[in-house]
Amino acid sequence: MASDYRGKNKLHFGFRYALSGLKVAILTERNIKIHFIAMTIVCIMGFIVGLTNLEWAILCLAIGAVISMEMMNTALERALDYVEPKHQPAVGIAKDISAGAVLVTAIIAMVIACLFFLPKLLA
Repeated sequence: MASDYRGKNKLHFGFRYALSGLKVAILTERNIKIHFIAMTIVCIMGFIVGLTNLEWAILCLAIGAVISMEMMNTALERALDYVEPKHQPAVGIAKDISAGAVLVTAIIAMVIACLFFLPKLLA
């Protein structure tokens, strides 16, 4: 169809681009793969210990935050590498701050997981 990115096809293109970005991230980024493996393990453990609906909801938010933050970090790194291919201290600092945001989000997600899993595993 010749109407490319207008009208009712707009939503279709938005989902297509988003899914394409997710696919690229999963296939090319080691850390995204690690997060998806961790997510799988956590979900299996959640079924084993019998998480409540509220615990699942909070855990899903935490998992989504970590994976989303990692994808944003990857997007920023790629954009900065394109805009400034030579090493510049300011670019390195921006990348470090972005990576730090992923670390903080992952630590908070681990704390949440421990709060849910440890009491059930120790009981």
